[in-house]
Amino acid sequence: MSSSGPIPRLFGPYVLTRHLGTDPLGSVYRAGTASGAHLAPFLLVRVFEGAGVDLATLVPTMEEASEYLEEVRGPAVAKGAVLGIVEETPFAGIEYVPGRTLDRLFSGEGQGSIPLPVEHALLIAEKLLVALEAGKPFEKKMGAPHGFLTPGFVTISNDGDVRVYGAGLGSGLIPALKKPSVLAAFGPYIAPEVVASGKPTAAGDIYSAAAILFQALTGRTPAPGGGSDALAGAVLAVDGSPLPDDLGKLLARGLAKDPAQREKDVVAYRKSLGKLLYGGPYAPSTFNLAFFMHQRFEKAIEKERKEMGQEETIDPKPLAAAEERKDKEARDRVQAARAAAAVPVPVFGGGTSPGTTTTGGRPAPKKPGLGGIPVPVVAGGAVVVLAVAGWLILGRGGAKQTAAPPTTTAPVAVATPTPMPAPTPMMVGKEDPEFQAQLQARLQEEMKKVESQIAKEQAAAARKRAEDQAALEEAARQTREAEEAVRMARDRADKEEAERLAKEAADARGREDAARKAAEAAVPKVKEGDLVDVGQVTRQPQATKIVKPEATSLARSRKVSGTVLVRVLVDESGRAAQTEVYRDTTPKVGLGEASIAAVKQWQWTPATKDGVKVKTWIVVPLPFVLK
Repeated sequence: MSSSGPIPRLFGPYVLTRHLGTDPLGSVYRAGTASGAHLAPFLLVRVFEGAGVDLATLVPTMEEASEYLEEVRGPAVAKGAVLGIVEETPFAGIEYVPGRTLDRLFSGEGQGSIPLPVEHALLIAEKLLVALEAGKPFEKKMGAPHGFLTPGFVTISNDGDVRVYGAGLGSGLIPALKKPSVLAAFGPYIAPEVVASGKPTAAGDIYSAAAILFQALTGRTPAPGGGSDALAGAVLAVDGSPLPDDLGKLLARGLAKDPAQREKDVVAYRKSLGKLLYGGPYAPSTFNLAFFMHQRFEKAIEKERKEMGQEETIDPKPLAAAEERKDKEARDRVQAARAAAAVPVPVFGGGTSPGTTTTGGRPAPKKPGLGGIPVPVVAGGAVVVLAVAGWLILGRGGAKQTAAPPTTTAPVAVATPTPMPAPTPMMVGKEDPEFQAQLQARLQEEMKKVESQIAKEQAAAARKRAEDQAALEEAARQTREAEEAVRMARDRADKEEAERLAKEAADARGREDAARKAAEAAVPKVKEGDLVDVGQVTRQPQATKIVKPEATSLARSRKVSGTVLVRVLVDESGRAAQTEVYRDTTPKVGLGEASIAAVKQWQWTPATKDGVKVKTWIVVPLPFVLK
């Protein structure tokens, strides 16, 4: 099945409600579950209908990957992952969260390329590596934690949440890179050795994460297979400054063309990135990324909210009824074809029967094999063949034959010849009733043979399925019994050891509780309004009123972009008691002062320490992007 067509429409158990994008692998849709009176919950559905997709490798890969979906969980892994096939079209789905995929964020959705501040790019890359850590079960079976990590398989929610899906599908998608259009779209993110071998690797996933980070920082993709060569002369997209050395070194470790020179341990690579992310002059947080998303896509977010409200009211019943009517029409056409095939029309004199399509004087070719072809079509083909054979047998070689021509003799003188009577015309071919009767009998006999053969094959297939199912159930029963026996033996053998360990654990917990209580008693109680370091508070301040700063005319005229960091002392009432510019733009064009003026109008829920409202210093980032 192709999912192309009008929206909304049924797609297996879902209703496709909104087309979100297309790439060489296929299309991405927002879809609702069609099991109730209204569409809820919603999913993000990627339909693999692209011309470059190799179904022969993708479908078996999806079957293997589906066994591990439940094992892969984590804060950066998309929820509700599902893999399936609807009418021979494979798809991957996840729980829909309002936002956009990373490839849509990179493209700007028609607004032009959107430069990401460094802290946002690093935060997204960190989430990718966290997702790869969670994908260890896939690495054991499929060769890599993900296998085809590209921006289209990364979602960014409007709340700044980064999630990854599509893990385990690499072996089935990499063969599509043989198509030039697919290689042009996804080659920049796939390691050169993976493209060459067709086999995903953990080191290849690190290359993909580094390539995505490179694009997030610079606004451009590395050339396919180019690797670290792309770092020469690279600049940051947000302000045009040269790529910092520490970021360049990190990217070089991930983009090395030689896998022997590339970082292989995703945990080590994530820790190196974390040192830059949290130990440098950046202020990464989900809140800041959410602020950036709302600032950039304010209109799109509101439009999406309204669209989803309308889509929730869609009643799937009329769509199901329309689909049922289409199925009935298809069945009626099959029945009509079967009925037409049961009335044979023999072919005479090398011509064609009415309704037979020919090409260049030859019968049009039929689809090979029985796979996927309805039985009436096969029977119809047998009818035509038998009609021709019957005519050859009965019309030419049957009992009714014309008289043999007289043999030639020497001329004999005779008297006036006596006129010969006109021969009685013979009924030959389709005009011969006996021919028709014999042909019908033979056709009926052959039709019965075809139907009998089909019934035998279906019965054999059903018996094979039943036998396989019984074998699986017996194997599962034996496995359960063996596991139960092992468990009981282990329980008997480990009972005393378990009791000893439990007693030691209880004693340790008691000592720990006593030590904690003693430590708590030694710590002086805080008072309302005390100044407490932000790392020691129980709950950090949360902004309840945000005032966006206005860019100065000088900044607009000089098109200066960047992120101003303002250090704020939030007091016990949730107001900005003190403010200072922690980091201004370069060059300074008054954006620091504009940020101070805006932040002084902000309000927060005050920080608390052990339930007491306290003062604390925080850093507030305010991005300015001027075109």
